[in-house]
Amino acid sequence: MTPLPRDASDADLITYVDRWAALLENEQYAAAFVFTDHDPSQGWTPQLMREVITAYGDGSDSQRVTVEGKPTDVSQRKNVTRWPLPRRAGIGEVWYDLNIDGYASDLTATFWIVDTHRGLTLTLNDIHVM
Repeated sequence: MTPLPRDASDADLITYVDRWAALLENEQYAAAFVFTDHDPSQGWTPQLMREVITAYGDGSDSQRVTVEGKPTDVSQRKNVTRWPLPRRAGIGEVWYDLNIDGYASDLTATFWIVDTHRGLTLTLNDIHVM
């Protein structure tokens, strides 16, 4: 992943995750995978990302992420939380609800914000129903 500047704003972090979601929308799972960092213990692969996303909903294997989404009874959440003290996982986290097939969903991607010597990186933590 190309690090963001250490002074990146919350909006900058969300814009970065929007770009990640755009790769998913175009079903470029390998490109989306390398767009963020990964904790090997989480086991993410491009194929697993695809499987989790396409399994959402009715399991018809046709679900895909869309950047734009129409609200339903679920509003899309794009939250950045910065922790007052660094933790093992980093300095904060991003919670980003994915739009599926043009509608807001409760399928959420979470990322750790990690302060490295190169700048801020986002490490994919999980993609799951919240």
